[in-house]
Amino acid sequence: MGMITSGDRKGAKGDINVTPLIDVVLVLLIIFMVLVPSTLKELTAHIPKKDDSNPPPDPNVAPIVVAYTGNRELSINQEAVTPEALVGKVAERLEHRGQKIVFFKIDDEAPYGDVVQLMDIVKGAGATTLGIVSKN
Repeated sequence: MGMITSGDRKGAKGDINVTPLIDVVLVLLIIFMVLVPSTLKELTAHIPKKDDSNPPPDPNVAPIVVAYTGNRELSINQEAVTPEALVGKVAERLEHRGQKIVFFKIDDEAPYGDVVQLMDIVKGAGATTLGIVSKN
C-alpha cells in the first residue's frame, strides 16, 4: 500500500501494486518454457501393432443359424437335423471358419430347457460365440 502525498486526496492509496506479481508470473513462465521441451524428449509412444489373428468375416459365407420350433423341430440353415446329429453338423460347418459364431432362431413356445441344452451342445461342437436372432 502506498501513500498519496500530493493533490486533494490524503491518506492511504487503495490500489494494489501488481508489479511484483507480474515479475513472479514472468519468471515462472520462463521456467516452464525452459523445462517443458526437455521433459517432452523423454516421452515415448507405443503404437499397437495390427492384429491379424482375427480376419474379417467372408461376406460370401452364410452364417450358421440353428432354428428350434415349439414343436421340437430342429434345423441348421433350414436343413432339418436330429439333435443327435447336431454336434457333427455344427462341427463340420465351423471347421474352416475363422470366426466360430452360431446364431439361434428360437420360437417363443420352445421349451427353455431344450434350448439351453442345444446351446450347450453347439458350444461343445466348437462355437465360441452364440447369438440369438430376434423377430424385430
